[in-house]
Amino acid sequence: MKLNEMPLFFLDVQTTGAKPESGAHILEVAWTSLEGETKASLVQLPNEEKIPYRIQMITGIFNEDMVAAETPEKVFVEIEEKFKGHHCLIHFAQFEKPFLKSYYAQKESEFPFSILCTHEIAKRLFPNLPTRGIKGLAGYFGYPSQDLKRAAQQTQATRAIWQSLVVELAKQGVETWEQIQEWLNVTPKTARTKYEYPLDKSKRLSLPDQPGIYRMISKWGEILYVGKATSLKDRVNSYFRGQKNRDSRKLEMLTQVYDLRVTVCGSPLEAALLETDEIKKWDPRYNISLKAAHRNLVFFNRDFTDIEFDQSQEFSIGPFTTSLVFDSLRNLRDCVIAESFHDNVFYEPIDASLVKEGLQIFCERHGMDVEEFKSLRKIMALSLWWNRKFEFVEEETEDESTEVENSETEDIEVIPTASDIADKIDRHIMRAGMTYLRSKQLSRILNSNISYRIADSAMDEPYCLNVRKGLIEKTSSAPRVPKVQLWDNLNIDTYDRMSVLLMELGKIENQSGEVTIDYL
Repeated sequence: MKLNEMPLFFLDVQTTGAKPESGAHILEVAWTSLEGETKASLVQLPNEEKIPYRIQMITGIFNEDMVAAETPEKVFVEIEEKFKGHHCLIHFAQFEKPFLKSYYAQKESEFPFSILCTHEIAKRLFPNLPTRGIKGLAGYFGYPSQDLKRAAQQTQATRAIWQSLVVELAKQGVETWEQIQEWLNVTPKTARTKYEYPLDKSKRLSLPDQPGIYRMISKWGEILYVGKATSLKDRVNSYFRGQKNRDSRKLEMLTQVYDLRVTVCGSPLEAALLETDEIKKWDPRYNISLKAAHRNLVFFNRDFTDIEFDQSQEFSIGPFTTSLVFDSLRNLRDCVIAESFHDNVFYEPIDASLVKEGLQIFCERHGMDVEEFKSLRKIMALSLWWNRKFEFVEEETEDESTEVENSETEDIEVIPTASDIADKIDRHIMRAGMTYLRSKQLSRILNSNISYRIADSAMDEPYCLNVRKGLIEKTSSAPRVPKVQLWDNLNIDTYDRMSVLLMELGKIENQSGEVTIDYL
């Protein structure tokens, strides 16, 4: 019987860990047939075990979802009855087999289906593909696989992979179950010699040596990634060089890239501005930075006690991309006011008495009174004075949420001392001022005329940009906008655009270029 006529079904198993011998269990089982019927079932965990947090984040299956879980006996009996006499196809079956073997061993039996692994077939048919993982391989064959977090999605992707593999196997003269078993036995797993990509090499080699943005496009027309480049030719071709120590996520993407679309820009700065807008427009799944996601702008009142999502006369301080941006200092203020410290001021477990002692050392170090921490405005004034006095250089970050994350995880000591906590307060105060000043800079360039000249540029005239309400306009005329309404009707798109503009102008200055800004 021909492979495309055989009784087959496709199976996928999600688990709570990597191996059953390490205590992991089957969490979800899904199956589908060639005809298209797909079913998925959550599987009850023994002894009412909870799903590890990491697995919840990977799969999107949460503990509260398990109220709908079925017993493993019910799930596998249904599969056995439905697919009696069928062959089972799994992608990367070496993961599923130990879990299936472990379950059936408890029943003193064996998994009642012969298993064929589509990953093993692909390794022999396509030894030089950058990846044969399920997402990359499905994309290579033109199946829009998306995230494939759940078992049902993976069975459908496995089916699409199999249907394409059958065509490739026929070219090898392999058309029956017996022939494929023999072919797998006699066909060695050849070592990869070099990566072979679906993208036509001539497309990337013919790119211009100019600034711009590039879009990597799948077989089905999805924009997988948007990037910027000082030289489109050099940047794009850099993805396809080298064999060792390549990023697995990048290789997965390149396995699916069939086409490129580029836009040439007048300068790297213009490319950077276009990149952030294109990422918002297309939401490419292989981009991480500059995506809108669920990010919002927030504004603080003058006392930093409350926030709003719209700027107003009362809530005029901002914009920021997270309400957590000053939270460690707000926590310290609340502790001083309440005369009671807690162990989570810095969102990591630090003993409350140590935090209190560290704050006292900080105040003695700077000739301050602890009572001054009752006013965050006073602390922010100190922070701004420090930033101006010491000319502290801000690290390049995408937004304040990144700055907060970095501030909470850097320099963590195994056994912190009170002096370490005082140092930590130093850093948090300095970073708060940096973040505040940055928000002021973003607001100032919302309406501005900018000219810049790149160092060693062959251009006689400087580049000119007219920024109006965060958009790059052709006209240089601009209405005056009240300061309390600067960010009215603007969102994260404008914030990221101004952040990129500010960062790129800083790069030009650091590289001995010239920047002139006329604030309106």
